[in-house]
Amino acid sequence: MKRAIGLVLVACAMLACGVRVAVEADPGARHAGWKSWAWLQRPPVARGDTDLAGIDARVRQSFERAMKARGFRQVERERPDFLVTYYAAVYRPIEPKALDYAAGGPSNARAAVNDAGVYEQGLLIVDLLDAKTGRLAWRGAGRHVFDAKQTPEERDERISDAVEAVVSEFAQR
Repeated sequence: MKRAIGLVLVACAMLACGVRVAVEADPGARHAGWKSWAWLQRPPVARGDTDLAGIDARVRQSFERAMKARGFRQVERERPDFLVTYYAAVYRPIEPKALDYAAGGPSNARAAVNDAGVYEQGLLIVDLLDAKTGRLAWRGAGRHVFDAKQTPEERDERISDAVEAVVSEFAQR
């Protein structure tokens, strides 16, 4: 009996450590056939901000590894099927309007927006845009990724776990 209770507690602890993912998808997007991708061009991380530069490097490395493992091909010179970008709510929440794209986004309810109407602090949001239309087709948000009390090693592990969970959700589409 004690062993069974111990196993249940271990299982619960393992689940608590996992990253929960909220997903938003445009039902009209045709991403089932997507195979190639590229990073969306965006401004580089500010010089001297080693914390954010480290986060950027970890997110990109983790995403590239997870996509490659699932057979998606990163391209640079040819036109990709989809573009990828991400947002990290490291120090404060993110206003949803800061993530809206000119071509629009998923028409369903914003799954990762909290009661205050913002993307809560701690989220890692990964956006996939249709390369032909520029329209946001899919968004995955890993929750509780960033915490002010984390060590750099804990942050790296949480980023890797979150990216893996988000990519797994997309790959199941």
